[in-house]
Amino acid sequence: MSQVTRRFDFEVDAVAGDARTGTLRIGSQELATPNLFPVLNFYGGGTERSVFGGGIHRTIKEFMIGADRIGGGDYSEYFDCTMTSVASLTDYNITHERYQSYLDTPIKERELFEPYNGTLFVDSGGFKFLDGGDIDGSDFEVDIDQEKIYEIQKKMGADIILNLDHPIAPDDSHEQRMEKAEKTALNIAEFLDLSSDFDGARYLTLHGYNYSMMDAFLEKITSIVDTREIHEAFDGVALGSLVPKKDNRELLIQAVTDCQEVLQDWGFDDMPLHVLGISSRAVPLLAALGVDSFDASSYLHNAINGKYYKSMMESVPISEVSFENCDCPVCSSELHRQRMRGDAEYQKDIYGAVAVHNLIIQKQELATIRDRIRAEGTAPLREYIESTVARDKQTRQVAHKVVNQSLGGYFQ
Repeated sequence: MSQVTRRFDFEVDAVAGDARTGTLRIGSQELATPNLFPVLNFYGGGTERSVFGGGIHRTIKEFMIGADRIGGGDYSEYFDCTMTSVASLTDYNITHERYQSYLDTPIKERELFEPYNGTLFVDSGGFKFLDGGDIDGSDFEVDIDQEKIYEIQKKMGADIILNLDHPIAPDDSHEQRMEKAEKTALNIAEFLDLSSDFDGARYLTLHGYNYSMMDAFLEKITSIVDTREIHEAFDGVALGSLVPKKDNRELLIQAVTDCQEVLQDWGFDDMPLHVLGISSRAVPLLAALGVDSFDASSYLHNAINGKYYKSMMESVPISEVSFENCDCPVCSSELHRQRMRGDAEYQKDIYGAVAVHNLIIQKQELATIRDRIRAEGTAPLREYIESTVARDKQTRQVAHKVVNQSLGGYFQ
C-alpha cells in the first residue's frame, strides 16, 4: 500500500442544502470553494522574454503576473487557482530543446511567475492522448504513458494531479466504456505506485453520465486496485467526459446528482468533487448540488468570439459595450478600455483583456455564491438562483429542479 505524506486537507465551513463552501489546503496555500480553475497554457511555444508565448494565453499570463506590458496591477486574487494540461505541450510544435527547457524548472519556481502563487492543477491530458497519441514537436516525439505523464506533472510543479484516464464518448458502446475503464484502472494502479511520495493532492478520475455507468466504472477500477487503497490514497474525485454534454443542462444535472449518490454509496462523499471542463451558466446549479470546483477555458474562448460577460448568465458583443457600468480592474483601466475597443497592435491584447474581464465576472459571482451558502438557511442561495439561472428561459426548468432537489424547494 502506498505510504503518502499528506499536505492536503479539505474542510467544509458551511452548507446550504446540498451546497457547501469550504477550504482546500495544500501546504501553506488555501483555496476557497466552490471555485473555478481557469484553463491556462503556461507554455505556449515562446521563451521567457515572451512570457513563454501562447497568443491570448500570453496576455492572460501578463495579467496574472501584473506585467508592465499590460500596465501592471495586482490581479492575483483572480488567479488563486489555475488548471493546465500536459496535453497543452502538444499545441505549439516546439523543439525538443524548448520542451526540455519548459520542464527544467517548476512553474511557480520560475522568477517570471513569482507573483503567481495559486493552486496549480495539472490535468493528465487523457482527452487528447485517448488514441495513444504522443507529444509531437517540430523535430521530436515523446511517447506518452502513465509514467511519462506523472513525470511531467511533477516537473511542472503541480499541486493537484490526476491519473491518466480514458474518457468515454457519448456514442461508445457498453463494451467500449468497460474497456476504457479497465485501461484507466491499470493506469490508476501504476499512478498510485509512482506517486506514493507526491505531497500534493491526487484526484481519482470518474467517468459516466448516470449512476449505473459510474458504479460500473468504479467496479472495474476496484477489480484491479484494492478498494481500501483507493479510499486512502486519493484526496478528491474529478468527474469527466461531460464536455460533449455541457449544453444539455438536464443531463449535466442528472450526471452530477448521480455522481453524488455513487460517491456516497462508495464512501467517497467526504472528498472534494471537481467537474472537469464545465463553467459559466452551469456553475450556480452545480454549486447548489455540492460540486466544489470546476475548470474551463470558456472565459477566453468567449472573448475570442467577441463576447463580453455582463454576468455569469449574460454576454454581449464587445462592440456594444461602453465599459462604464463595470468596476472591475480591467474595465476601470483606460488602457484596457482602449484595447477592448480595438485600439491595439495585436488581437491577443484586445481579446486577452476581455478574457480577464470575463474571468473576473465569474470569480466575483462565485464569491457571491460562497457568501450565500454561508448565510443562514437555504433562502439566500435559492434567491440567487431564482434571480439568475431561473430567469433564463433555457435553464429555468432545470433550475427549479435543482432548487426542489437540493435546496429544499420554494416553500420552506
